[in-house]
Amino acid sequence: MFRHSIVIIGMPGSGKSTIGRMVADECRMEFVDTDELLVAHLGMSLQEYIDAKGSDAFAREEEKFICGMEPPAEPRVISTGGSVVLYPKAMEHLKMLGIVVFLDCSLPLLRKRLWNFESRGIVPGEGEDKEQALLDIYSRREPLYYKYADVRVDQSGKGRKTIVNMMIREVELYENRP
Repeated sequence: MFRHSIVIIGMPGSGKSTIGRMVADECRMEFVDTDELLVAHLGMSLQEYIDAKGSDAFAREEEKFICGMEPPAEPRVISTGGSVVLYPKAMEHLKMLGIVVFLDCSLPLLRKRLWNFESRGIVPGEGEDKEQALLDIYSRREPLYYKYADVRVDQSGKGRKTIVNMMIREVELYENRP
């Protein structure tokens, strides 16, 4: 259906994996979740790795892993970890692999979805509460999502099927632009 892969970026809890799987099913494309691939590569959960080796070591490992992804033979849907936008080399590589779609999710909706921060790799700093940690991460990453995105899909107030259809339509428009 598409000439290019679809690379989905966005905050943890924004629905990248859920919507990505639905888009892949609708378009009959392979779905790849970089977090799942990274867990298999590391042999432990992302949080276990961060706890054992630290967030800097995780950042280096994630960037190296993303940059090592081979271009697929056929276009596919790729869901990324929320922190991938912090690594310019990784984002350059992902942009080479496909069309980057920012799945935008409002802060209030993220608050509702992220009931267990630690399981999502969101670790508050010392003395920082979860709410402040989420706000800090959102504030730091949101401009980067806009910077790297070829397409933005705003999911505010929309159901999953509508979001899937919007993403497909926006990617089609992007691929067919003059």
